[in-house]
Amino acid sequence: MTKSTAIRGLGVLAIVATLGFTFKTDKVDRLCSGFVPENSMYIPEGLYQTGGITEQQFNDVMDRMETLFTADIEQVGDKFKINRLWSNGTVNASAIRTGKTRVLNMYGGLARHKAIGIEGMALVACHELGHHSGGAPKISGYLGGWATNEGGADYYATGKCLRRFFAQDDNASLVSGLNIDPVAKAACEENYSSTQDQMVCLRISEAGQQVADLFMDLTKSKVRPRFDSPDTSVVRKTNDAHPATQCRLDTYFQGSLCYVGESEAPSDKDYKVGSCYSPRDKVGVRPLCWFAPPK
Repeated sequence: MTKSTAIRGLGVLAIVATLGFTFKTDKVDRLCSGFVPENSMYIPEGLYQTGGITEQQFNDVMDRMETLFTADIEQVGDKFKINRLWSNGTVNASAIRTGKTRVLNMYGGLARHKAIGIEGMALVACHELGHHSGGAPKISGYLGGWATNEGGADYYATGKCLRRFFAQDDNASLVSGLNIDPVAKAACEENYSSTQDQMVCLRISEAGQQVADLFMDLTKSKVRPRFDSPDTSVVRKTNDAHPATQCRLDTYFQGSLCYVGESEAPSDKDYKVGSCYSPRDKVGVRPLCWFAPPK
């Protein structure tokens, strides 16, 4: 199915999500690049396939997001809204700000992708929330400074949001049914002393692998991102756009290993607040493949 066919008949939000650029109107600031870069994949309802999650599971994830984060957002004078676009086959997600409303656009096409489970879907929702709540670094020169950049939203997703999201689950039982990467398992067990923290860390590693496999499929890459092969590149300037797939998996991994609790909120001004950072910390820091610490 071509992109033009995919978007025909959809609402303006679906069209905006496919465009891949950022613009501002009087009332709406749209962060349009989406969770993944622009792509033409479209997975409609009713398509028989292996993998993905059900509509009920999709709604369960969104229900929990609203329950866990609405009060925090309202406390600072904003509103929280999730557009549950289950019938839309777009394989993406996006964040917009409408006045004082923080909006997540969550599409059924991404939820139906073969790589995505509940863990991956929760990570995607947490990433989009991270654009609103992830703090510094912000996207340079756009959107009036409200939007945390892509790598920062990834770091917030695993360092803050998913920890709260998974906290109420029987994670030991859930992890027992997952094929956890041994490198991630060893790191989680070494980094955390409590069993509960270890189990949450392991589920986060599963979430990171699921979405990394999504990126791999969308980019037609033949190399699977791995926890034991981090991206060794070093940027000279912070990259606000989507980092490379391995770099994003590294960011999810480091966020999961940061010992700073989810209750310590990030700062819009200082990237060190509520996070791990060099040279104080050896693990859990934002990877240098996208982040250049201010000097």
